[in-house]
Amino acid sequence: MRKVVFKSLTVENFATFADKICFTTEIEAGKKENLHNAFECYDSFFNKVSFLYGANGSGKTYFCKAIREIQRILALSPLMTVEDKGFLGLPQFKGINSEVKPFAFEVSYQDKPTKFSIEVIIDDILYHYEFSIKKREILYELLTKRKRRTEILIERSSSDFKDITLYSQLKEFENNKHTVKSATLCLPIAALLNNRVAVSIVEAINQIHVINMTAANLSSINNKNSFSDERKIKYLNILKRADPTLREMSISFEEEEVARQEIDNDDFENRSIIATKTTVGVSTTHAVYSEGEEIESTPISFFGDESLGTIKLFTVLPHLYDVLEKGGVLVIDEVENGLHLSLVKEIINLFVNEFSNPNYAQLICTSHQPLLIDGDFRRDQVWVTSKNSFGKSSLHRMSELKTSRAKVNLANRILEGAFGCNPDCFFENNT
Repeated sequence: MRKVVFKSLTVENFATFADKICFTTEIEAGKKENLHNAFECYDSFFNKVSFLYGANGSGKTYFCKAIREIQRILALSPLMTVEDKGFLGLPQFKGINSEVKPFAFEVSYQDKPTKFSIEVIIDDILYHYEFSIKKREILYELLTKRKRRTEILIERSSSDFKDITLYSQLKEFENNKHTVKSATLCLPIAALLNNRVAVSIVEAINQIHVINMTAANLSSINNKNSFSDERKIKYLNILKRADPTLREMSISFEEEEVARQEIDNDDFENRSIIATKTTVGVSTTHAVYSEGEEIESTPISFFGDESLGTIKLFTVLPHLYDVLEKGGVLVIDEVENGLHLSLVKEIINLFVNEFSNPNYAQLICTSHQPLLIDGDFRRDQVWVTSKNSFGKSSLHRMSELKTSRAKVNLANRILEGAFGCNPDCFFENNT
């Protein structure tokens, strides 16, 4: 099993992030307080949990969407190699072929490319991947690896495949680089054709789970192991704490092929792109009482009759256990939405605790709730988003902001508005 660590994300000219923002899970050197919140890898230490705070509309959700956008473009590239792209109009592919949206509130940014950069550590090797894209056209792409020294694997200077230079382990893709189109990235095409390094990097990036707790229905993980008998027992025991009448739970998991497209009719290996639709069904039985004694059980509609909080708890459990059991990265937007503060703190503690998180899974969460960090957390675990009067969002680490070097209660400081996390008064002129 490959060990994957999410090190950093850099975004420029995307959504409200007009100017470059840089996020990292690597802790600041020399600051040794609360090291139980970090783990060692690649001759450095990384935070197990990172928090993003900010006022409404400050850019927290767009931070999460930036990761999803990288994943979308990686997923789109193999589809764009197919000459007949009519199947992209299927409902299952809605939005996948949309243009990347630059910063919208200043004219000069419309003609600039959007830039993404992401760093992951796979089995103690650091991979740095970056690209720039304008609408749908790839303008630049770079992939490097670092073990003892830095090596370039992919270097691309234009949308033309002729301007792609391959090195080292990606050199074997040389005879196939003509398949890379102006709207496709080289890395996922190399992965599609089974280059081992490319496959491992694309899988590592795509396995970053990004979920939004404000969504009415959270997307499920397309993995039958997430709903194995062992997992069902764990889920049931947890959900009983929220609903003590719950007795039995049955979960059905179905995958249906909805589209298949051959990559090349002359392809000797008959490679094809397959789209599937996953359906998860849940049925539960609940205790019925007579004068305080349980006499029978009755079924209810789980998604129709359970509380929204219980449903959200259920839908987030597969994501939690997948990363906690295997290692990986989970990004949750508005982690406290629909869940009690104590429960959210329990979720955070699952990642901090070495017993429940033996593989050093990482959690990144956005929140409006300062009391989540009312405890022994590092300043470099906390990030602050803010938006200026021109609509531009920025991202800063709390440890970079001016504070006393004495021990500071981070939750109280956020509540006091010391770091710009709190919104201006919305209703002061209307009351």
